[in-house]
Amino acid sequence: MQRKTLTCLFISMLTAVAPTTALIADESPTIQQLDAQWKQGELSTREYTRAVNDWINLEFTAGVHFHRDTLIQRLSTFRELAWSADSLSASRINYYINLSNNANYGNREGEGIYFLEKAEQEILAAHGEKPLLVAGRKCNMYVDKRNYKKVVATYNEERDYIEQFPELLQSKAINLNIAASFINVLNPTAIAYATLGDTTSLNETIALAEAIYSELEKQMKPTSHTAFTVHFYMKNLYYHKYFTAEHHQQKSLDALNTMRTALYTDTTIAAGLVGQLVPVLETKLIDYFLTYKQNDSAAFYIAKLKATPGVFTDHDFALSRFESELLANQGKYQLAFERATDAVHDIDSIQSILINDIDELLYAHTEAEFNRQALQTAEQEKGRRTAWLIAVSVFAVAAVAIVYLIIRRREKKTQAQIENLNNAANIQIAAMEEIKTQAVRDEQKRLARDLHDGLSSTLAGAKLQLELLALDSVPKTAGILTDIQNQIEQAYTIARGKSHQWYDMADGSAEADFAQRIQQLLDSALADGHYTKEIHVDDDTLSHLPLDARIDLLRIVQEAITNTLKHANARHVAVLLYREDPAVVLSVADDGKGTKSKNTSRTGIGVQSMRDRAEQHGGTLRVESNPNGTQITASIPLALQIAAS
Repeated sequence: MQRKTLTCLFISMLTAVAPTTALIADESPTIQQLDAQWKQGELSTREYTRAVNDWINLEFTAGVHFHRDTLIQRLSTFRELAWSADSLSASRINYYINLSNNANYGNREGEGIYFLEKAEQEILAAHGEKPLLVAGRKCNMYVDKRNYKKVVATYNEERDYIEQFPELLQSKAINLNIAASFINVLNPTAIAYATLGDTTSLNETIALAEAIYSELEKQMKPTSHTAFTVHFYMKNLYYHKYFTAEHHQQKSLDALNTMRTALYTDTTIAAGLVGQLVPVLETKLIDYFLTYKQNDSAAFYIAKLKATPGVFTDHDFALSRFESELLANQGKYQLAFERATDAVHDIDSIQSILINDIDELLYAHTEAEFNRQALQTAEQEKGRRTAWLIAVSVFAVAAVAIVYLIIRRREKKTQAQIENLNNAANIQIAAMEEIKTQAVRDEQKRLARDLHDGLSSTLAGAKLQLELLALDSVPKTAGILTDIQNQIEQAYTIARGKSHQWYDMADGSAEADFAQRIQQLLDSALADGHYTKEIHVDDDTLSHLPLDARIDLLRIVQEAITNTLKHANARHVAVLLYREDPAVVLSVADDGKGTKSKNTSRTGIGVQSMRDRAEQHGGTLRVESNPNGTQITASIPLALQIAAS
């Protein structure tokens, strides 16, 4: 449960400009105070950027996560300063890395990777060299999901490049912080090889890490944050070799002690950095003490971990697992069973986290939202220019009149482009939401099946074994076994009921979600004060309609609403979706000014686009228009959709 946090932490250290004095959380200034101190000249630019990085690391250590837009607003002064001079490229890199770390703490991994790619672009522009931020984040993400083969595959994509690091360091042909990013990839790769039992590849990976680290040690300042963090993770490599792969008790303990020494020896390291590394050591200590039945020590570190803010994906689940194993080690089997049952109840929260792991969709959504913010900034800047020109017109009326006409013409063209971009963004976001919702339903069904086929079957088997043991046991033992059998039967009933509940919930939400997408499209285009809107989606209409057909129906709605805005001067818009066997029928109608013809075959680009979308699914599109309004009807045959799927 510790890897995600520590990956975020280590990446931020790679681009830190210099070590800073340790801060105490209670005494550290807020971001608002730091902004004020810099504006008043109390902090230099270098002192301010260091202090902001310390502030955000302490916030993360305390378990504080921000909404993306909130953090962007908090860092607005930092961003303005970072882009004010070429010499502040490190601050630009750190800006994107802080946004990435924040997203990763909030389990928004696609968003985190998006901002890491922006950071890599800044690093490439500043140094002309490729870092390993994205590759490292992906490797750690795959380790969290226990997809060790994907870790190895990602490492192999970068392997040739990483193997050049010792030679590049010897010739001083690579930036030290970029070279230090090797540990981002090699640490999760070592975990993967150790877990898979591939000791040959594990030893090769550790040997490569040692070769790179040997050259780094000669060139890096030992007191730097980067050197401190790399040193800590190098010790982590040996722990996984001895504990996970070789199961060697004494060598595992020695590796843990070297990690402890690496973490606590240097008292000049910032408190935010040390505080975020502590859970790595503590979780490894707990695993070690539980494995080797050192229960008092395990209990001590479990208590410490419980006092840590819940910044991990599976914080509650992991604590329940640790406490269950400790109780089992102590022979308290009934309490251990109850704690394990608590872990079963945590499956609901784990399900929501798995649903949030739709990385590609979240990546695309972040990109669209970030571009939208850039457009808004551009509009604000354009408004300031216009205001300046109007002020100048007071002193030079004739000259400004000509300039004003030119500017107005450009503004109209720009506004039209912005509206087109916004329309495209709206439909893209609606389509992505539909894809995300479908993925959620599929994931919910998969979890329900896994829960039904896996946990329920296991509990049923355990119940049967207890029944057989009870028949062959003395009365006192038989009574205890019967009590445990009843508890297992209760857990079986809970798990089986939950699996059916999830499966049924997944089947019942398609139409409501689709209606919500249509509502979002209408609300974004049609103001409530000017339009009345009616939306109706019949039950079971979408049950056999594939995802691409649903998205095309959304696009038909979007194009029809665009036509209403441009031409109809309507007051009421109705969108209906229903089954009229053997087809699904979509109707979009308005009460605006139509044409005198009852049925038109207009071949404008918008109408032709809607017709093409219907026909590519074997359907038809009909446009009926008269002075009382226009109705667009798309019909898609279900038989063809079922056969295609």
